[in-house]
Amino acid sequence: MAADITNDVVAYDYCAFVLLLIIVVYYFRTSVHGTYRARIMTLIVAVTIAASVCDATRVRFANLPRVSQSRYFFVNYAYLMFLSFITPLFLMYVIATTDMWHKFSMVTVRAALIAAPLVAFNIILIINFIRPVAFEIGADRLFIKHWGYYMGYIIFLFYMLITAHFVRKNVRPIDHRRHFVLMAPIIAVAMGMVVNVFALHHHVICFAVTICILMLILINRRVEDSVDISTGMHTYKVFAEDMDINFKTGKQMDIILLNIVNYKYALRMVGYDAMIAMMTPVSSEILRIMKRYHAQFMCYYNGDGKFAIELSKRHFAYAHEIADEIGRSIRQNIRLEVADFELAINTCLVNCPDDISDVDSLFMLISDLDLAEADGKVVSASSITDTKEFTMKKEMSTIIDRALTNHYFSVFYQPIYDTKTGKFSSAEALLRLRDPKYGYISPALFIPIAEKSGAIHAIGDFVLEEVIKFIASPDFKPLGVDYIEINLSAMQCLRSDLSNDIISLASKYGVDPAKVNLEITETASGYSQSKLYGNIQALSDYGFTVSLDDFGTGYSNLMRIASLPLDIVKLDRVFVLMEEGGGHHVIIRNLIKMLKEMKLKVLVEGVETKEMLDSFVQMGVDEVQGFYFSKPLTKSAYIRFLNAQTHSA
Repeated sequence: MAADITNDVVAYDYCAFVLLLIIVVYYFRTSVHGTYRARIMTLIVAVTIAASVCDATRVRFANLPRVSQSRYFFVNYAYLMFLSFITPLFLMYVIATTDMWHKFSMVTVRAALIAAPLVAFNIILIINFIRPVAFEIGADRLFIKHWGYYMGYIIFLFYMLITAHFVRKNVRPIDHRRHFVLMAPIIAVAMGMVVNVFALHHHVICFAVTICILMLILINRRVEDSVDISTGMHTYKVFAEDMDINFKTGKQMDIILLNIVNYKYALRMVGYDAMIAMMTPVSSEILRIMKRYHAQFMCYYNGDGKFAIELSKRHFAYAHEIADEIGRSIRQNIRLEVADFELAINTCLVNCPDDISDVDSLFMLISDLDLAEADGKVVSASSITDTKEFTMKKEMSTIIDRALTNHYFSVFYQPIYDTKTGKFSSAEALLRLRDPKYGYISPALFIPIAEKSGAIHAIGDFVLEEVIKFIASPDFKPLGVDYIEINLSAMQCLRSDLSNDIISLASKYGVDPAKVNLEITETASGYSQSKLYGNIQALSDYGFTVSLDDFGTGYSNLMRIASLPLDIVKLDRVFVLMEEGGGHHVIIRNLIKMLKEMKLKVLVEGVETKEMLDSFVQMGVDEVQGFYFSKPLTKSAYIRFLNAQTHSA
């Protein structure tokens, strides 16, 4: 067979070599190191560089008579050997980048069968040293191919087909975008192989593989989307995508969650830039410990001082030890420069899918981890996930939908005492949810989830209509109640049509707007001022009164109070606790005095004893609410309560 190695192949190899050097500089400066995918990509690049160098060298050796036959033979052998590893490594990269090693680790026989062709081809190459079954070097450097050489093409095709089948079967059903991203390089390499087979003087395989590598790096993910700049770890978005795929494919995982629970407090102390800068040494400490254990892992930064580390299966036995050392090391070695402030760390070990079986529950666990006591111990995920409260949170969207459909929501009324008249002249409407499975569920559990899902608007509309219907009913007028207070959530206040909807509802039932007091929380007052002010001003102009609820727990800003058309300020129970603790009497008295001088009525919540009632009455509050008088009551119980008060008077 005539020699088919000509000088034109060198151009392809040189191009491949230059591109690979660019890839080395770009990829390894921007990727997250220590992961399976990074290590396999390193191997692919190294093997492709080696194959390109060998290919270019064998072309040169073919034209240099002084090079010995054995050296020329060996460089051809090395080229074929390196080339044989490229497609199996690409298959491994696809498995790693989709995080589906468990698909093969669970079936050892399948993994062995897939590795068999590569092993067989390299055995052929070894035998070739003894007997020419793959190739031989004839007279005048004639490169003679045998059946074993063509086995290389078959094996190359085999691994490309296996990779394409794997992507189509396992990736396409759960991630269409990644499916197309991974198929594109397969097509590129297949085209290179076709050219190599039919254009014998154009050996473009290494160049095609280089283009394949470049496509993987540039198409798979933009660096700024996948890597957090301050930590060098994968972002929240990547974490959500990877975990979603892992749960869908049934992968077993050990995940270390690490939350800096006083992150927001530290943020207020030193500012945003300082805290972002601090995440760099924290992440470095995590990576240092992982390297000390020679651990293979994926590490993510989910923002607000929350880290997640997915361990490889062979490190499951050391997971608790690693988690404990990471938490302890950060507490000991990382401190804010201001006042030598120590970071409070909560560390949790999660076994999936035993502890957590879906992405939403995992993120719920991450959030709930902030509530655990930061005592330095590694928290077991099951200690949180096995609680009734966590189970309810997982099902809360279903519970809320069920409640809206089957009318499990109801409105209770808590009487409010007027210190001037000595009568219960108003009440606060409070939402209650009684689920047939879990019984009464606290609003503190379902309101935040309803706000995130958007169900809060339907819930808010229900409360508004129930209260306005009650005010319009024949039962209400004889009670002599001045008004009923209705809470508006932060999300409701941001609706551009809120004021029109409430005004239309009052008109529909013929209710005097002065009979309705609308409460906004301090948290709501911290949102978009233009939308909030527009809604509140329109409602106030129509005749509704407006109160600021929970004063003292959120954005306590007197300038914000002065800018809103408020009628009442409700002091949170925190002021009751302050008064009980003593030493704050002057502060509370002067705060009440200042609010009253601003022409605002002052109501205090959470009063449970006569001593507290007398104390706040002496300080000049206008209204008092709390268990001392009554717990929240159903509508019928509230009517009976007021009638009993009237008869006793």
